[in-house]
Amino acid sequence: MIAIYPGSFDPVTNGHINIARRSAAIMERLIVAVLDNPHKTPLFSVDERVAMLREVFCNDSNIEVDVFSGLLVSYAGMKGINAIVRGLRGPDDLQNELPYAIWNRQLSLGLAKPLETMYFTAEPAFAHISGSIVKEVAAHIYQGGLDDKIISQAVPAVVLTALKDKYSASRMQ
Repeated sequence: MIAIYPGSFDPVTNGHINIARRSAAIMERLIVAVLDNPHKTPLFSVDERVAMLREVFCNDSNIEVDVFSGLLVSYAGMKGINAIVRGLRGPDDLQNELPYAIWNRQLSLGLAKPLETMYFTAEPAFAHISGSIVKEVAAHIYQGGLDDKIISQAVPAVVLTALKDKYSASRMQ
């Protein structure tokens, strides 16, 4: 089975990495697909996010990183994928994710392989981590010259360096 783990990954967190590796352990192959959404203004460009993810997963032989835009169903159909992986940190995530799962399933019924969504619950150590919170906290920490220990526990080293660079540069301006 080949599955897709879609997201903005702005930035990728240790929670994302945990979900990807746990799901890849039961898949033949997992595609971590970065959404290129022109309606959002991410902190990191698509190229930066892809580069960070490729560095993080460079030793994971059955995880590949790709980019998509538009409907996930179209991308999945093009790749011959019939499973979507999503991570859940708590009940609010399920409430937000469920409509997407239903839409993706309905939209994919015309494909050779209709899409199923599989949910992986967050490990307790990662249940409080989100890319949005990481960015918000990192902005205050790096712009204020504070200790970044809490950020270093939430993201891999490549992301920590990138966050420092982004926010330190904005502090200099």
